[in-house]
Parts: sequence; structure tokens; C-alpha cells
Amino acid sequence: MKTLRKIYAWFEYPHRFLAVRDVLSRPGATVLDIGCGNHSPSLTKRYFPSCRYEGVDCQTWNRDAADEAAMDRFFPLDLDQPSVLTAIPDAAYDVIFCSHVLEHLRQPVKVFQDLLPKLRPGGLLYVEVPSARSLRFPPARNGWFGIRGCLNFWDDPTHRSLVSLPQLMEIAQGHRLTIRQAGRRFLWRRVLFLPCYMLAGIVLRGYIPASVVWDAVGFAEYFVAQAPPSAIALPAPHFDTAAVHAENKLPRETSENLASSAGHQPESPRNLFPA
Repeated sequence: MKTLRKIYAWFEYPHRFLAVRDVLSRPGATVLDIGCGNHSPSLTKRYFPSCRYEGVDCQTWNRDAADEAAMDRFFPLDLDQPSVLTAIPDAAYDVIFCSHVLEHLRQPVKVFQDLLPKLRPGGLLYVEVPSARSLRFPPARNGWFGIRGCLNFWDDPTHRSLVSLPQLMEIAQGHRLTIRQAGRRFLWRRVLFLPCYMLAGIVLRGYIPASVVWDAVGFAEYFVAQAPPSAIALPAPHFDTAAVHAENKLPRETSENLASSAGHQPESPRNLFPA
């Protein structure tokens, strides 16, 4: 069983770490994790013990005492009120993770914009969200192949709308960030050894987590942006965030039509960098 857990941990190594590990490996590197559930504090400190980890969340989601102890600082913030981000210092972080958070928010573009000044000069921002493909996948809640979790976008009742990465990248570039990587999230080990990964999930958890197949089916997409040499807090281009968000939001009706074309009806909401 111990060996199986080690194998599962090898499969579980997050894609986001691959994109920024050179920076996080530096002694004293500071990371801000937006949405720090799913034991992210412990996982980050396991692989990067010398980093300074600060988390942001509005609730406790798969976070235990070990995770609390792993955090150097915690911001209990509700990002549906973007003004709360003023509590986080500017130009303070070498790495910012924003993985599977924006799709849960009422104003994802506004939150994204307000995160940019938090990067230190030369810092890296990792953003990951569900792709449009996720609207067409079978609902995991129907027990498809014994998978549990979020396989179809609407499996997660807290999802509000798809987020357009091209729009976010355009905003980032307007604030003088450079896009370093972008594309579909893909970890070769999770695809090549998918049967082993699924079996390990069944043995260790009693079911197959939906995230096990994300890389194989193209559930998620991401990009990595690097801050300019000077602080982003300097005057930056003005964006009409309300207009951008209006363009960015995929209406529920459109989502339902897309899902229907895939052969099912959703219920009410309840690469470029291989490993």
C-alpha cells in the first residue's frame, strides 16, 4: 500500500508546479495561492519546503490541520467582493497560482486584473480553468465509468461561467506581462499510464476521481504569464471590466444548448509544456 501511495503521488504531481518549479525552488520564494483547498498548502511545501506559502480562500475545502500549519499566512477573503484584494500586498510574490478559481466568481476578469499588481517584477502567474470541451463531457454524477467529481463543467454546482483565456491573456499583455506558456493542460504520465492511475484511485479512494482523466480528455486549459521588470502598479491601460466580463460570460442557455448537443441535459448549477 505504501508503494501504491508513492506511485499515486507521482501521478498526482500538479501541472502548475512544472510550469514554475525553477522559481519555486529558490530559497525564500514567495507564492500566493488563490483558492488554497485540496491540500494545496501541504502539497506545495512537500515539494518546495523552502518557499513562503500564503493562501487565499473564503472557506475550508479539503484543508486540514496539516495544511493550516503549512501556510505562512492566510487571507480569509471572499473574492466575489474584489475590493478585498487590497488586503494583499502589491509587488510581493514570485509566483501566483489561480487554478480553477475564476470560473466560480461573479467578476472573474476584475479579480484577475486586481491580482496582476501582486506580482513582483519578473514574477510568474499561473492561471488554469475548465475548457469549452468540458461542456460536452458526460456528467460524472451519472456514474459514468465509476468516475466521481467534475467531468462536465456543470457537475460542480458552484461553477458560474466559462472563462476566456484569450481575453485574460490580452489583458495581461496590456499590463506589460509576457505570455510564456499557454494551451491545453497535459501531463504525459497521466495519459500514458491512465489505467494504472485509475486503478490507484479505486484502491486508495474507493472510486476514480474525475481529475484523473482531465489530461486525457482536455478538460482544462492554462497559461503562464511573467511580470515585467518594473512594478505593474505603475499606470496601466484602462479596461472596461464590465464589458469584458459581459463578453466573457457564457450564458446558461448557451451552455445548455451545447450540453444538449452532446446528448445530455445539465442540471441546475448546483500543450505547450509536456512533463
